[in-house]
Amino acid sequence: MGEFLGVLAAVMFGTSHFFNGVLARRIPAMSVAVYSQAGGALFFLAWALSIFWTQGDLEPMGDQDFGWAVLSGIGSGIGVAALYEGMRRHNISIAVPVTSIVSVAVPFILSTTLLGEPLQLHTAAAGVMLLPAIWLLSRPNRHGTLLGQPDLQARQNVFAAVYGVIAGAGYATQLFALSRITSAVPVEPLLTGQLVSLVPLLALAWFRAAPLRLRKTTLQAATVGLVAALAMAFYLYATRHALLGPVMIAIALYPAIPVLLALLVLKERLSRFQSAGLAIAAVVVPVVSLAS
Repeated sequence: MGEFLGVLAAVMFGTSHFFNGVLARRIPAMSVAVYSQAGGALFFLAWALSIFWTQGDLEPMGDQDFGWAVLSGIGSGIGVAALYEGMRRHNISIAVPVTSIVSVAVPFILSTTLLGEPLQLHTAAAGVMLLPAIWLLSRPNRHGTLLGQPDLQARQNVFAAVYGVIAGAGYATQLFALSRITSAVPVEPLLTGQLVSLVPLLALAWFRAAPLRLRKTTLQAATVGLVAALAMAFYLYATRHALLGPVMIAIALYPAIPVLLALLVLKERLSRFQSAGLAIAAVVVPVVSLAS
């Protein structure tokens, strides 16, 4: 059950990234980020209100869960801000795979070193296979180059990787912190984390003078945020039904979703690299299921 919920979360994370990426072609990426996170906050608020109306009360959030919620929000805000800035400024084909690898690898390593979870052979094999899969899936159809400027291109790649590491560390913090929340109905910690994540994003949006006025595209970004919020809830419940390591391997499949949606929705052609990455990901899914 846990691995299945993890795969569902990966599908939703990948779907939200794809549609936010499409929207970021129409309006500033930071506007998309802010409204997407705000949409997620509204989802968790509606969830909390529905529980209050039906049960008359909410389960009190303990101090420990509050701390993990705040930490997850800080990580999420930093991750989203760094990823969007990295994509805006530098090579997307470097920033995205580095973000994906770091965000999955750190919680996976912590699950075995800090939490002492057993490392099963098939889980380790799936993790090893996913590293090239993530990188291949994130390769563009055509490689952009700066002719005559190899040094500038190298510097751009280094900065893209730095942004990817920062974003990956932020997302890794979010994912690990969410896995530590123990509330039976975790809506309050999820809402708290989502609101905290808006703080660095709003600060960066103000610094960048990004327009935040309501319009059709920003409302669409908020709707996509609902999908991302649902993915977070599925992920949190997944960590309660399975070890963190296998769940992180399942989550790591999410880069395959934007590639598939680009093929189906935007009618983009897959590169040989992306086709190879999808093939590896298709093998990883049943391998992860062995952990059930």
